[in-house]
Amino acid sequence: MCGRDLDAGRGFVSLGGQILILSNNLLNTFLIVKSFLSLSLALSATAAILTSCSGAGSSAGAEVSGDTLTAGADLLTLVDCGSYVVADIKNPWDSTRLLQRYVLVPDSAGNPEGLPEGTVVRTPLRNSLVYSGVHAGAIRDLGAIDAVRGVADAGYFTVAEVKAGLKSGAVMDVGSSMSPDIERVTVLGPDAILASPYQNSSYGLIERLGIPIIECADYMESTPLGRAEWIKLLGELYGCRHEADSIYKEVSAEYSRLATRAASASSHPKVITERLTNGVWFVPGGRSYMSSIITDAGGVNPWADTPDAGSIQLDFASVFDKAHDADIWLIRNYGPELTLSELKSSYDLNSRIKAFENGDVYVADTSTSTLFDDFPFHPEKLLREYILLFLGPDYAGTDKTQYYQRIEK
Repeated sequence: MCGRDLDAGRGFVSLGGQILILSNNLLNTFLIVKSFLSLSLALSATAAILTSCSGAGSSAGAEVSGDTLTAGADLLTLVDCGSYVVADIKNPWDSTRLLQRYVLVPDSAGNPEGLPEGTVVRTPLRNSLVYSGVHAGAIRDLGAIDAVRGVADAGYFTVAEVKAGLKSGAVMDVGSSMSPDIERVTVLGPDAILASPYQNSSYGLIERLGIPIIECADYMESTPLGRAEWIKLLGELYGCRHEADSIYKEVSAEYSRLATRAASASSHPKVITERLTNGVWFVPGGRSYMSSIITDAGGVNPWADTPDAGSIQLDFASVFDKAHDADIWLIRNYGPELTLSELKSSYDLNSRIKAFENGDVYVADTSTSTLFDDFPFHPEKLLREYILLFLGPDYAGTDKTQYYQRIEK
């Protein structure tokens, strides 16, 4: 099926329920090619033309002058150039290149001349498609949750306003983030899509709809405050700069205060995280986010001296050799409730780890808690909890946990 929207100056082609939006010129090309080829081959040929017209890949952008709005994030730089803001996203897998450059132009600025090369995004966003509940939570904190009009992977969203919107129909469920329903996305017609990038991956037909895709690489930051600063990008996108700056300043100040207090402790417990799964145990590398927050909370990561910025894959023997004397064991588990006996039955030698023997194993049930939604932009909450578990209430300033519970026998 194909058709035209003359007022919008574009046409569409449907293949197996998937809709490809084309300019009328490209639609004409498709119709000509289709008269000689099969439908699938015609779509492939036309898509190739579309790809060549839109360009592919990103390289380091030219320097721009203005006031730099970020300081702690390694992968994000925001520069206020007066009538627009340039957002540079460094490629997490190749630091010599940019993943994306966005030129954020407020509606109130009209059509500024001399914009730098990059993806132009009109702000504030009023109709956005968001792939992650983490970002929806931050957008809610900014007071802009009404601008989230569509979501992917809806079952993982815990934000009350989004859940209510899905129920009432005010928020559209576009299906899986890996293969969203193109027809629903087209009907939604979002101003922009907020997605998390992955190495050597693409967004499929979504990329051909002409909708800006904001690649939120915050999860690749190696420090808690570096990741939290990405709320400033959301602030620029949703017209909430003041709110974003205020939130980040409060988060940064509280995080620094707690970390300073933890550093004054006389003893620092050895901490291990997660557990053996399918023969592999993922432990935090020395330059990872998790290693940073364990250290800031007064704990010791047994792999702190490694250069890895992410997780390290090990077998049980390697973990046991280095961390059998761990004082604290932290596990994130997506229900049902985990017990010490189940932990032992899953791998008998778990019971020989010091934290297990002493009953210092703590589990966060991510099926019911808001851990994953909270910690990216509010790391001070997780830091406080870790300090409580590692050092006690005198250092944490509280005796109540929010995410983790000591597991029973």
